[in-house]
Amino acid sequence: MTRSAVLLEAAKRVLGRCEVTAVLGDAVVRVRDARSQQFVVKQHGSRSKHDREVHAYRHWTTALGPSAPRLIAADSATMTIVITTLPGQPCSGDPTADVHHQAGALLRRFHDSEPARELLWFPGWLDNRIRHWTSQAKTLLSAEEATVVDSHLTALPMTGVPHGVPCHLDFQPRNWLLDESGNLALIDFEHARSDLPARDLVRLRFRVWPSRPDLQDAFLDGYGRPLTDAEDELVWHLGALDALTALARGRQISDPTLITSGHATLRQLQDRQR
Repeated sequence: MTRSAVLLEAAKRVLGRCEVTAVLGDAVVRVRDARSQQFVVKQHGSRSKHDREVHAYRHWTTALGPSAPRLIAADSATMTIVITTLPGQPCSGDPTADVHHQAGALLRRFHDSEPARELLWFPGWLDNRIRHWTSQAKTLLSAEEATVVDSHLTALPMTGVPHGVPCHLDFQPRNWLLDESGNLALIDFEHARSDLPARDLVRLRFRVWPSRPDLQDAFLDGYGRPLTDAEDELVWHLGALDALTALARGRQISDPTLITSGHATLRQLQDRQR
């Protein structure tokens, strides 16, 4: 049975008679039920992604109102969810300042959807991630790159236990839907969890904003406040970890876009220290 057929059967158990109207990804389809209503059916590739997305829909995305899908059903056994569809297409190219302003406002509402709490697990997780991605990417760095990365990663570990808020953790234009009226929505919460809010800014800072400071300004205006000096420095340190991840993952899955992103981030980190 094809993946689409599996997803269609999952949809039928929830919606009754329906049909696939579009294949949106390897494990994502759009279906139409007997009343011509459209839904998205998604099967997760891991238990953690399923649990995170379901938790986000049940506890956090309500803060976004109509700017996020609603969870219709979740099947833990098959790691499948059925959610409402939203109008619009993923942002491509260079989203406008208005789009970034809306994105900043949406992210602030998501970050504020639950009070900040201590991340007791974070110091250990961070240490493991640094060691893992350093070992995976060490042969991919020049001597100068390795020195710059090491200086940031050495500064990254924190004393004490940090506080975190609900974070999207794949916050970038491909997960922003823009409709014909210019309204923005946020999708794909399979990575969402309580984490450092600065982590939601890393990919924008290094992959979108370098040549467009006006977009960063619009985003932070929508977010409602500028970053503190400590937050800004944290984003730069996290960029070093993101660069290692992009290079290593890009090599593992033969993704030239990820590899290019990793090298672009490294160049920015080097330029900042020169």
